[in-house]
Amino acid sequence: MKFVDGVTVTYVKKDEKSKLTKILNEVSKIDTKLEISFTNSPYYGNYRIEFYEPIDKVPSLKFIGFISVDEPIDWLMSQDNQSELNLKEILHIVDTEALEIDESNPIVTLSVDQNVIYAVVNRSMTEDMTLPQLVNATLKRFFKSYFEVEFVEEEYDVELHPELTDYFI
Repeated sequence: MKFVDGVTVTYVKKDEKSKLTKILNEVSKIDTKLEISFTNSPYYGNYRIEFYEPIDKVPSLKFIGFISVDEPIDWLMSQDNQSELNLKEILHIVDTEALEIDESNPIVTLSVDQNVIYAVVNRSMTEDMTLPQLVNATLKRFFKSYFEVEFVEEEYDVELHPELTDYFI
């Protein structure tokens, strides 16, 4: 797959935003070294979304694994194209995920790993979309697949946090 773009996204459901603000205001009054973080949910979330375009075929499985190599740093430095890795070494797969593919959707498939959403785009359907439109399409697919609720754009405040590379495009 080819990396297309990435962005960090924060969303909050509008009817929960004032409650979140009150909580944060109360916490900020307390002198503590404790840190508070919120669990991602349909009401609030902070994710990095990475957009990928398939090179040949849309991926249908995701693997998480370990590989056994003698010189790991040298091996990594010699692999300049991750989509063409030739794995002659021993690969230990610790987890797999079957990906749900929908070729009629601008986001053909997606997978979530902690706070990162890997979104595979349909190039012909997304080539004229702006980054906010891509994010909204991803959130719609993500909410349906992972939270089993509909993402209604008008019910959320969505913030995109641009990356340094975005300033040079």
